[in-house]
Amino acid sequence: MIAKHLHLTAVILTFIFFLIRFVLLLRQSSVLQQKWLKIVPHIADTLLLVTIIWLCVQSSIYPLVNGWASAKLTGLIFYVLSIFFTLRWAKNNMWRIVGALSTLFWLYMTARLGLAGPAMFS
Repeated sequence: MIAKHLHLTAVILTFIFFLIRFVLLLRQSSVLQQKWLKIVPHIADTLLLVTIIWLCVQSSIYPLVNGWASAKLTGLIFYVLSIFFTLRWAKNNMWRIVGALSTLFWLYMTARLGLAGPAMFS
């Protein structure tokens, strides 16, 4: 249960930090340059990755072996790529909004997979 709760907390934290950075980017705020805002989201992302590995080992459900876990991994990869697109690669607000919508989509789809997965994940 601890791994599951830490994982859900990490998911929420990564999304909250994404939203904060997205809004600050749209506003072209100088707050975005503060050191803590460059470090803390990476800590949350690392916690997310560690809890994913922990849950996989704990449940013996591994990506590339289990279709459900492979789908979750694919969703995570597209979620992270959408965040990168939104915050780093998109050059104007229209594309940043498209990237944010993509991020929301992949977060939603991956969460739906989590809820539909094995009993210990729902």
